[in-house]
Amino acid sequence: MEQEHEEREKRYVELVGEKLRKLRQDRSLSLQEVCERSGGSFVVSTLSAYERGKRSLSLERLFELSSIYGQSPMSILDVEDDPEFQRTLARNGPLRIRLDHLDKLDPTERRPLETYLGFLRELRNDPARELLTIRKDDLAYVSGLYGVRPQALKEYLENEGILLSQ
Repeated sequence: MEQEHEEREKRYVELVGEKLRKLRQDRSLSLQEVCERSGGSFVVSTLSAYERGKRSLSLERLFELSSIYGQSPMSILDVEDDPEFQRTLARNGPLRIRLDHLDKLDPTERRPLETYLGFLRELRNDPARELLTIRKDDLAYVSGLYGVRPQALKEYLENEGILLSQ
């Protein structure tokens, strides 16, 4: 039991590290550039150890990095580690949003989703009126807007008849 707990803890540290690396790379920053932005608070070897999951972040360090990356500390810690959920998303392929069913949500629930989908439609120059295909990353982003895990949002939207997966 203790070993299982330690393995889960280790995996969580690795997932947070992967997320940190992705955030840094998404911003086209090198490890050295992050160190410079921290005002010398970090060194390259420490950042690298965080990203490889070889070292745990303290809360103070988490807040510093979240500020550099323009993210909330909670969004960095919220990683989806359910392998079955990841396999399901990969296996099911595209996720389709029924635009014509968004009105099933109350206005405060609907607004963040509508705003993001409007952005996607404009970006893609997509005139879709009924269905819009989104990616797994889109679902992860939108779930962040709602402050819930991607799996929970997926299930909720499916239950409301808004999200079709396959």
